[in-house]
Amino acid sequence: MINHAVVVAIGNAAHQSKLTYNRPRAMLPALGKPLVVRVMDRLLRGGVRNYTVIVGEQEGAVAAFLNAHWVANATVDFVLQSTSQTLTQTLGEIARQHTEPFVLTSYNSFAHLNFADRLCRRFMSMPDVPLMLSGAGASLTESLFTRYAMLADSTTVRRIAPHQEGQAYILTDMSICGLPFIDYLAALPAADGGLLCADLASIYERYVNQGGSASIVPTSWSLQIDQDADLLTLQRHLLDEEQDGHLLSEIPPTVQVIPPVRIDPQVSIGQSARIGPYVYLESGCSIGEGAVVENALILNKVTVPAGTHVRDALVATRATIHV
Repeated sequence: MINHAVVVAIGNAAHQSKLTYNRPRAMLPALGKPLVVRVMDRLLRGGVRNYTVIVGEQEGAVAAFLNAHWVANATVDFVLQSTSQTLTQTLGEIARQHTEPFVLTSYNSFAHLNFADRLCRRFMSMPDVPLMLSGAGASLTESLFTRYAMLADSTTVRRIAPHQEGQAYILTDMSICGLPFIDYLAALPAADGGLLCADLASIYERYVNQGGSASIVPTSWSLQIDQDADLLTLQRHLLDEEQDGHLLSEIPPTVQVIPPVRIDPQVSIGQSARIGPYVYLESGCSIGEGAVVENALILNKVTVPAGTHVRDALVATRATIHV
């Protein structure tokens, strides 16, 4: 099985956010866990036990959290990407240190809970594939950065482009790098002077469109967290499909809870409030007496005043984002 994964946990400057003034994008919450941990949990289910996490100069909180809170039966190393480096250069450095295939993905790319395991198993049945990509039939979010993998046959990728042409899948970030692609990454920075590829899809696109060989494993859907509102979409999915709703704070008997709902520890809820459906209350927030919260994410340190109705929104201390 594939036993190593490289996870890019650096926020892309093109992904504008009003929620990252006090934490990196990779640490934004997905029902009690940071985004990067949700992605790594999926890889762990697929048997991956060794991780290299790429962090930037602003992502120290990612390393601190994983060192303190993640599972004991996995090893995590960190690679710091400085502001003077490109992602291509960083991946080249990592590739030069590895001679075995590895999973490559980002902190904000999601598919079915068991898809990572399926991708790894497919690669093990085709170990000579230089690059095994993943592609979705549909996306649960809208992204300005979507790329399509066009097929030459049922599994062979012939071209990657921003627009769909013929039989194609929506390209996702998760791939398995075989030895030929690892060699490509190792050589690319020296050959291209640190090619400016800001994301994984750009690297895959250049490789395939220059004649590199790649196959694709389909999944029914993908969920790319590019915009703040995408967190609500992920939240609904986790509550529906993975039944990840829990009530971990004491709730007054007059409070009405309409599932599915996730309430973290240390959340204060006033009398006669109504919570749900599709609500996540992060640890440290406070809901006033008689407030109504539905289809919403209320972040740490937010106080929802008594009698307030919050619907279809993400609420942080410095911003409210309606969807």
